[in-house]
Amino acid sequence: MVQAAVNFIEPLASEFLSENLESLGLLPRTRELIEQTTTPTAFVDVSRHRGVPLMVHQGRLLGAPTSGELDGHQGPTGVIVVFGLGMGHTVRSLRAITDAEILVYEPDPGVVRAALEFGPIGFSGVTIVCTLPEVAQCWSTLARGTSAAVLVRTPGYAEAFPDDDREICRVVEQQVQSTSMNNVTFRKRSREWIRHVLTNVGALLEAPPFQALEGKYAGVPVFIVGAGPSLGKNGALLAEAARKGIVIAVNSSGKALASYGVEPQVLACIESIDVSHLIKDLPYIDRVVRAFSLSAHPATLATGRGPLLPVYEALPQISIPLNALTGQAGLAVCGSVSTVAFSLAQRLGASPIVLVGQDLAYTDGRAYARGSAYEDSRAAPSADGTHVALDWCATLRDTHDRTGAAIHSREPLMSILAWGGEGIVSSTPSFSAVRTWFEGAAAVLARECPDVRLVNATEGGARIAGFEEATLADVLRDLPERNITAASIAKDAAAHGAVPRARLRAFVRDQIDGVSEVRTAASRLGRLAEAAGRAIKQDRPRRVNRAFSALSRAEEELRGAVMHTPFVDAWAYADVGEAMGAPESGVRDEGASDEARSAIGKERELARLIRGAAEELSVELERVRRGLGDG
Repeated sequence: MVQAAVNFIEPLASEFLSENLESLGLLPRTRELIEQTTTPTAFVDVSRHRGVPLMVHQGRLLGAPTSGELDGHQGPTGVIVVFGLGMGHTVRSLRAITDAEILVYEPDPGVVRAALEFGPIGFSGVTIVCTLPEVAQCWSTLARGTSAAVLVRTPGYAEAFPDDDREICRVVEQQVQSTSMNNVTFRKRSREWIRHVLTNVGALLEAPPFQALEGKYAGVPVFIVGAGPSLGKNGALLAEAARKGIVIAVNSSGKALASYGVEPQVLACIESIDVSHLIKDLPYIDRVVRAFSLSAHPATLATGRGPLLPVYEALPQISIPLNALTGQAGLAVCGSVSTVAFSLAQRLGASPIVLVGQDLAYTDGRAYARGSAYEDSRAAPSADGTHVALDWCATLRDTHDRTGAAIHSREPLMSILAWGGEGIVSSTPSFSAVRTWFEGAAAVLARECPDVRLVNATEGGARIAGFEEATLADVLRDLPERNITAASIAKDAAAHGAVPRARLRAFVRDQIDGVSEVRTAASRLGRLAEAAGRAIKQDRPRRVNRAFSALSRAEEELRGAVMHTPFVDAWAYADVGEAMGAPESGVRDEGASDEARSAIGKERELARLIRGAAEELSVELERVRRGLGDG
């Protein structure tokens, strides 16, 4: 048998490996695993299939060449996830029929190393990962907001790695669901968020964003307290946690903490709906640091007299302008205020970061902790085990009804391994999206900040990979008292200084100028689209070519103008998304091809919507400018 082992031609193997590693641009953890794999777990065999190299792993052939099996995946949208690299034959077959993003999950880094040492791999724009958290880590970049994916199994992998096969299915499903939910949320809320940011941005004149405290509490324990059903197990201990570190309560857990006699140092809220009526009577609301998002409802931001240290999320349409204004980066978020609180803790330099009341599951059929504002909400799996029926309490329904925000009454059921590793709990895609985010964050911190200890002390709910599981009592036992107060946190932040009024005025003027440029570019695109339509009607090929060239340049100019003023992108997001996905209507132009007619129609509609968004946003910005006394 002619066989090529992983050290095929020793002098060339190391060169091939080095060149391939550089050309692929692997994520750090995957590259580390490949480089650390010194004992071969697989080898390349060129004897079994007419000289075609095949991967052999524990006696199994992995990745035999395909012949026609991939035809059904021609022209997919979203991400193509390939389970198993083998020798790359599946990936090359896919690349031959599509330009879609390809993500390869290879569970054994030794297989990747064997393939990379055999010769130039020749992949273009293909992402290879060897860990499941890295799948979640790179998903948003690859998906680009598209909530669609195709899973392709390289021959032999489902049989060789059955557990990984199940896990990659689960992770891909979670990412697709998460992206879909994020898209729906952004489409529904983006304009409202920008309106809130513009209304609230003046708060930065009084205090800097909470992010200004970056690194100020290195090594200080931070306890992130959610309103999960298991919170009551640790209620009495949270007062001790506040003496030994910093307790960050989220808005939904605030009332529960008050019922335990606990006063947190920080209360975090990112809700765009008005929850002021739920927090205004908290006994500590006039003392606690209010880490409220600038995109939160203005009535919420105005509630309480405790020190306000605003935050903002790392959504590009919001964070890019605000980064320039404050000099602080936005906070990573995944649809839950608890993820913002985690990002705050990480930004502070905290360790350990301890999760409390973060069930991410409907433990014992409950949706919220006893003592919280929503404690009477219930969740019950359906009889057929396909979904969870949600019976929301009157307080929660009324809170959403006040602002016309819809609330769902059911979600698909997911059975998740429980905290402590024994049994399962009922969860849903919305919870799983947050859990996956926490797991991805844990993987990044394990690599980049290995000294940061992450603990899940929820004592119920779902297991979160990458977090140590310990009771809160055990976490607190050996911690010294620090007696950090809300007032001392506010004092540390004050040393950074608020945003000067002159800088905020200049920021608003820059946004106004940017919106004007967008409006001008959109108007030009609209005029050129009309001219192109006339050229098509006249059936004059040269004029049509010139018109489409001019259209292409105008669209690029409009794209650049919107990138400079991303508030416009968020303001127009819902309308543009709906219009660009809608079927054509109206009378067809005589003599015009369907493709050209459709392109012109889309350009006209895009120009109209962007111009309208710019005009509406200009009104909002002028209101802010007048409020600042600028002209």
